[in-house]
Amino acid sequence: MEETEAPKRDITTVEQPADVTEPEAEKKSARKDWKEFKGVVEAEKLDTIDRLDIVAGVNQYKGNHFVFVAKVTEEGFQRAFFSMPAYAWNKALPVLTGYASRIGEIEKQAMAKAVIDELKRLKELGIDIKGLVEQL
Repeated sequence: MEETEAPKRDITTVEQPADVTEPEAEKKSARKDWKEFKGVVEAEKLDTIDRLDIVAGVNQYKGNHFVFVAKVTEEGFQRAFFSMPAYAWNKALPVLTGYASRIGEIEKQAMAKAVIDELKRLKELGIDIKGLVEQL
């Protein structure tokens, strides 16, 4: 058998014009930010927790106005958005305020329960719990 040479192909490359890519500012403006996407009418930053801005305000959805709380990243991406009618917030806020003022008590009860569970486990393993308590 005779080896044949592969036919030569005329390959031409087409160069893309340099201005095909959009500038960064135009790319960002094409995408709606979270406020436009959620129909935010008014908003106020409350705090920053773990690099997330906690924002509260009013948004409009299907002709109705709602009060919302949102978590927003440093880049302006909305991670969590919770909105309810104002009357529902009026019911929720006193309950939430009660929990916020009692959170220390709730945490102490949880820690005490965890310690008791651990002491029971140590007792089952044969460790002298009274000796451990005396070391305190």
